Amino acid sequence: MRVFVYCPANYSTGGPEALHQFASTGHALGYDIAMVYFPEDHPSPVPENYRCYGAPVSARACDAADAVIVVPETEVHRLAEFRLATRAVWWLSVDNFETRAEMLRERTKAAVSPLNFVFDPRVGCHHLAQSEYARHYLAAKDQPAERTHVLTDFIRSEIVERSRSLRDAGKLDFVAYNPQKGLEFTKALMASSPPELKWLPIQNMTPAQVAELLGHAKAYVDFGGHPGRDRIPREAALCGACVVTGMKGSAANEIDIPVAAHYKIDETRADAHQHTVALLLDIVQRYDAHRPAFDGYRQWVERQEAGFADEVFTTLSTLQAGIRARRRFAL
Repeated sequence: MRVFVYCPANYSTGGPEALHQFASTGHALGYDIAMVYFPEDHPSPVPENYRCYGAPVSARACDAADAVIVVPETEVHRLAEFRLATRAVWWLSVDNFETRAEMLRERTKAAVSPLNFVFDPRVGCHHLAQSEYARHYLAAKDQPAERTHVLTDFIRSEIVERSRSLRDAGKLDFVAYNPQKGLEFTKALMASSPPELKWLPIQNMTPAQVAELLGHAKAYVDFGGHPGRDRIPREAALCGACVVTGMKGSAANEIDIPVAAHYKIDETRADAHQHTVALLLDIVQRYDAHRPAFDGYRQWVERQEAGFADEVFTTLSTLQAGIRARRRFAL
């Protein structure tokens, strides 16, 4: 079995990092697996901060009966090029797929988005669910359980260690937030906050600077959409911040963000702003009382790398067994 993992060239976000983690871990487990970057003529396709994974690289994928093609949900159209290979979609961001699918449906004036071919049982795609949110989404699309595989991701060890070192660096009385997510709700919170509740945005920062900020924050808020298991909430928890989220996407369940319901805000509540500000004020004023509530979350994040290796092995061995079974049937 040969596995080809499609990834945008020289692009550093959570999705591409997960793709590198998959290829690197699969290679370490002894599988013939490689990254395929696009565009293929990019002069330096591997992001500098992902070279540490040492993932093998292939110039192109091949369409063969013993091949597996893995694409992120943003690139499902590429699967239409293959007929012989086993095809798989890794659902790293459910919401992004839905947005693209709807845009294409409107552009083509079709009743159903052309991208929905990946759900057609005749196509036989396998689906890799990065989150419980994605697993539920696939179940709602009537995708068979035997073709749905849990494949999450992890915060790499050097970031975990750096976060541990910052955890007790000295907390300050402020709330960190990501201005790229849920900004409308966050702005309303800021407008209704008393002067003693300070807010600092995560923007125009290097990864080390983000970690430094989170290491001093008593709270981190993350509202708006959660299309998968987002990375910043996990890093914030590792750095010792109390994590407060909304209840959209993956934040709504207890598996993707396993924190007490007390720290998840229903943004549609009439008193949502007042309730959230009161909670954040209490966290800032009584941080030591709230911090232990996130110990389990931190420990869960720290175990994810080992769990990911098990998921990769299970996923690849299942795909390999399927290829062998088809070969025996063909004979």
